[in-house]
Amino acid sequence: MSLFRAKETGGRGRSMATGTFYIGVGGHQDLGDEATQHFVAEQFRQLLMNFQASHTDIVLYSALALGADQLFIRGALELNIPVEAVLPCMEYEANYASDQERLEYQRLLHACQNIHQLPYQNCSGDAYRAAGHWIVAHSDISILAWNGFPAQGRGGTADMASYARLLKRPFVHIHTRHHTVSKYGELAPTSSKTAQMAPKREFVTATQPVYQGETLTVKQHRVQMPDGEELVRDTVELPERVLILPVCQGRKELIVLLIEEYDFGAGTWQLTLPGGKIEPRVTLEEQAQQELRQEIGYKAGRLEKLVELHSHPGYIAQKVHILLASDLEWEPLEAERYEEIKVHTFTLEEALAATAEDQRFDPEAALALLIFNQMHRTC
Repeated sequence: MSLFRAKETGGRGRSMATGTFYIGVGGHQDLGDEATQHFVAEQFRQLLMNFQASHTDIVLYSALALGADQLFIRGALELNIPVEAVLPCMEYEANYASDQERLEYQRLLHACQNIHQLPYQNCSGDAYRAAGHWIVAHSDISILAWNGFPAQGRGGTADMASYARLLKRPFVHIHTRHHTVSKYGELAPTSSKTAQMAPKREFVTATQPVYQGETLTVKQHRVQMPDGEELVRDTVELPERVLILPVCQGRKELIVLLIEEYDFGAGTWQLTLPGGKIEPRVTLEEQAQQELRQEIGYKAGRLEKLVELHSHPGYIAQKVHILLASDLEWEPLEAERYEEIKVHTFTLEEALAATAEDQRFDPEAALALLIFNQMHRTC
């Protein structure tokens, strides 16, 4: 096992990197049986010795939790590697239930050369996650003793692995179930600790339209990234629109009115909600009432906001307002020419079941139903 060994340099021995090399650690409080604890300790010791061969100054960051964290700290101190504590919350010591646990925590804390106290008063999932993120963000590499499963709560070891991937920071996974060691990412000769990021609108230096249609515009954007590289991104821009979920109380169950129309882009019929683009100088509520009356024949006595969202995928630029319509009364407007709309009456449960059918439901309409159902159940 020799991950991250120092590079050989043409007969002159190994080169030693200058500057402090920071190693972040994290892992489960319950590592498992004695064989697993021994495996984790030995692999960690070997990793530290490899890093010592190529770096003159090493510092370990740890949250001092029971289990893997304290095992790692003891291993680092045995090799004379200084440790700095990252404490998630002000009341952290209260997590140690027994006198023996508290004494060991105090001993290791006293052995740390520095303490980084996070501002959370109470210990919580948010505090633990913040500590894990802090360690990953401030480290050149992280070493995680982890079973490879998703976190059982916010702030677990899995969250540190995910955050390292987000920042494109290297980490070593000491697998506590498989007893294997894997490396992810590359260790740079010198770490700038600058998080890599996706292209964002604020990085755009030039924009030009490449197509203008009746309902959409295609634009091409030149994006100057912080590292100097120039990228090109295309967007499809659509006008703001409104969708309306009409509901009423049936004899025994809640009723929703859905429409079915031919989706020209998908080439199939789909269940969806009444709606359309918001015309200039027309309010959201006026547009919603017009769409309802044209497409299902009813006017709403009451309109409420359900949710606002942006259409997906990410190259589409469109804001969508979803409203809830109730107190429905027949007051139709003439339907638009070339519209072929079928109106369906569903119970809420029937509509929800239909969302699970392949290619049956418009995804934004399905989302509106799921959100409404959640709100309805909590009322």
